[in-house]
Amino acid sequence: MKKQIKGHEKKKKRNGWIVGLLTTAVLAGTLLPVGPVHLTSTANAASGTSDTALSKFKDIKGHWAQATIAKAYEKNLISGYQDGTFRPNGKITRGEYATILARATGLEKVEGQNPFADLKGHWSEAAVSQLVGQGFINAGDYAKGFNPNAELTRYEMMKWIANGLIKSESSFQDAFNETKNTLLPTPEVNRGTIRAEQIPYLALVRGTGIVGGFQDGTLKPADSTTRAEVSAILLRYMDVEGTDAGKYSDLNEMREVGTTGTNLTTISNYKYSSGSIMISDLSKGNINLSNKSGVLKIHRFIVVDATQNKSKGIYAKLFLPDKYASGSYRTFADVSFTSNLETSNLITFNQGLSDSLIQFNRLDLDLAKKQSNVTIPMDSGELIKKGLQKRFWTTSTLRNKSWSYFLKSDTEGEFKIQR
Repeated sequence: MKKQIKGHEKKKKRNGWIVGLLTTAVLAGTLLPVGPVHLTSTANAASGTSDTALSKFKDIKGHWAQATIAKAYEKNLISGYQDGTFRPNGKITRGEYATILARATGLEKVEGQNPFADLKGHWSEAAVSQLVGQGFINAGDYAKGFNPNAELTRYEMMKWIANGLIKSESSFQDAFNETKNTLLPTPEVNRGTIRAEQIPYLALVRGTGIVGGFQDGTLKPADSTTRAEVSAILLRYMDVEGTDAGKYSDLNEMREVGTTGTNLTTISNYKYSSGSIMISDLSKGNINLSNKSGVLKIHRFIVVDATQNKSKGIYAKLFLPDKYASGSYRTFADVSFTSNLETSNLITFNQGLSDSLIQFNRLDLDLAKKQSNVTIPMDSGELIKKGLQKRFWTTSTLRNKSWSYFLKSDTEGEFKIQR
C-alpha cells in the first residue's frame, strides 16, 4: 500500500475522491451530507464564514467554531441535521467520526474488510472498514465489538489520527518511538489519568498542534468530544498528514526529552561539551552532595526559553508563571532526593552541588498546585526528611551568555554543557 501522498498531488487526489464520496443522506442526524452540497460560496467578510454555511446551519452563528464548521462544510467533510441545525456542541459517535475521517485523509483509499460483527449493515461500515485497512483503527482495540453508535472519546479521536500520521510519513513512526518515555506538557501526567501506553499517541497530536489542549493544559482523553471540536481537529490533521515530523518544534522538544531526558538542545543555544553523557544516562546513578548533606538522582531536566518577554517552549505553561523575570533560560529538574540532615536546610543542600545547574529552589507554588507538580513547600521540612527519598521538581537558570555547567554522577559519568 502506498503510504503517503505529498504536496499538490496529495491535495489533488484528496479533493478528487472526497467529491467522489459525496452522497445523499444515509441516515438523518449523522455527519453525512444531507441534500445538495455547494462546492463554492461567497465569504462573509465580517466573520470569515461562508454565506452558504450560515444559511445552511441556523445554530452556528456566534459559535467559537463558526468559521471552522463552515470550512469543513465547504470541504464536504460534514453536514447537518434535517431540521437545518449543525448542533456544534452535540457529542459525536465512533461511526460519525469514522465517516468524516475517511473523507479527510489523503492516504490511498483501501477497500478494507469489516472485522466487526456488530458493524455489518451499519451505515458507517464502509468508512470503518476503510480506516481499518489504512491503519487508522486497530481492530484489536475493539475486541468486544466496534459499537459504532457509542460516543467517541477524545483519546480514540487522537489515537486514530496519530495512527494516520504514522502511516502517512515514516518520520512520524520515528517520533512515536522517541516519545514513548517523554514528558507530556499536561498536568494529567501527575494526576495518573494518562496511561503510559497513551503517551506517544498524545505526543504526536499535541506536538504537531493538531490538538492543543484546554486552557488549563489538560487533554482529557477519557472525555467525549463534540462535532465542533472534531471539525477543527480534522481540518488541522489534513494540513499535517504526510508532512515531515521534524518540522514541528514542540514535537521535537518531546522527542528529545523522550530519548535524552532533556529538551536542552531543541529549545536553547546550549550544546553538549566533549565527553558529556545524557541526562538519561545520569539518571541511572546517584549524585552524592559534596558536603555529604544528601543523595540526589535526576530524572529529567526541562528547559524553557525565558530570555525574552514572551516565553517559548512547549513546557512553558506547565512550569513558568505568566509573570517572570526574563533574560535567561529557566530550568526545571525532576529529582529524587534523600537528606542526611536531621533538619532540612536548602542552603546547605545547594552548597553541596557542583554549580547552579541544579538548585534546591521551589517552583511557583500557585502554578505548581494548578499543574499538580510536586515541589518544595515553604517549609521544606514538610517534604524533605532525613533518610526518606522524595521526588519533586526544582528550578534554576542557565545564563544567556557564554557559560558552562556540569553535574557528575558517582558511577555514570559527567553531564557537561556549554554556550
